[in-house]
Amino acid sequence: MWYKFEFIVTLLLFLILIIKFSKNVKTKDTFLLGKRDFDAKNVSYVIVGTLVGGASTVGTVQMAFLYGLPAIIFTFGSGIACLILGLFFSRALRESEVVTVSEFIGRSFGESIRKYSSFLSSSGIFIHIVAQYLASAAIISSVLNISFKISLIITLFLLACMVVFGGIVSSAFIGKVKFYILYLLMICSTLIVLYKSHFFKDVLNNLPKGRDWFGFADYGYKKGWVDFLSMVIGVISTQTYLQAIFSAKNVKEARKGALISAAVIPPIGFMGVVVGLYLRAYHPEIGSLSAKALPFFISNYFPGWLGVILNAFLLVIVLGTGAGLALGVSTNLYNDIFRKKEGINYLRWITFLAIFGAFLIVLSGGGRKILDWSFLSMGLRGFTVFLPLLYLLFFNKLDSLFLKNLIKLMIFVLPIAYIIMNL
Repeated sequence: MWYKFEFIVTLLLFLILIIKFSKNVKTKDTFLLGKRDFDAKNVSYVIVGTLVGGASTVGTVQMAFLYGLPAIIFTFGSGIACLILGLFFSRALRESEVVTVSEFIGRSFGESIRKYSSFLSSSGIFIHIVAQYLASAAIISSVLNISFKISLIITLFLLACMVVFGGIVSSAFIGKVKFYILYLLMICSTLIVLYKSHFFKDVLNNLPKGRDWFGFADYGYKKGWVDFLSMVIGVISTQTYLQAIFSAKNVKEARKGALISAAVIPPIGFMGVVVGLYLRAYHPEIGSLSAKALPFFISNYFPGWLGVILNAFLLVIVLGTGAGLALGVSTNLYNDIFRKKEGINYLRWITFLAIFGAFLIVLSGGGRKILDWSFLSMGLRGFTVFLPLLYLLFFNKLDSLFLKNLIKLMIFVLPIAYIIMNL
């Protein structure tokens, strides 16, 4: 009973900090872009704070438990995407002075394409919020020993507190806290595994035989490549991460922020694989409850009081991603589609509706493996935005009407083809 109380108090203290930190957010410009005054660290905090969440932690450990090394795809792909974003995309995007990537595309392809791409991109981001609900509910139900549905309701409340008040300013603050907590958690978990397994030797000896734990034979080479490309293209094409670039005070800070993110994200995935394989070797009984693999490890391998605090922090990590994604959805909808009213309260209501919509999907039984939702989400965003974005940044000077019309056609065809491919 004491541990549950400790978990709840830790969460409440963090929420009080978030709400207090968000009091100065009184205009929509501050809510959406932080007055375009972010330095490299804050740019990185927004990217890492949103990109590294349930999929990178709970989902990666879950996938490593099921398939092994292929679980690094999400974080490795994220790192490559941030590297490309910093080296090749950051200058043009920051200098455009836009609020959304769909607005950037609409300048050349027209208002209808802007709204269409914004809607599909928002749909892709929205799907990713579902993954954060699954991860958050897994943690809450595991620690508090309550039903999955009640855990979802608690997640809805926590997400609303995190993003509805502060917008991107809250995302930067959450990202900063997440960065240090996440590295502390994953490094400590990895050290425990190495100590318990004689530097991983015992894990290698105890993994079930007949499975390709360090290759893609069981996961599927084609699926691996599709997931990796979906990640890279999806990150580069996602409003939530590009919003960090748009919020930078200049091109230099935008580029540095993306490159910092590229360096710090992939190691988290490798550490998650280490933990997941250890659990597979020593705790195969987790089985169908693989989504609870990381919370299980924390609860069983850290001192009781510390494990509860770390699970609370893990929940903050996951919720921070959900909050950042909800901000991306509301920014797209407000700026590109539903901009009928001015004012920050209208924007906050759109943000809440995005969170509530994802809640209804999960509540109705829309549950799958966390990374499956994440990859589907990335692919949908990428196939909507990446091609026109690539054209505008690198081929626009060709001024080819045929190429431009072809890109317009692909904007409509590729997302539909991707959805059919995943059915």
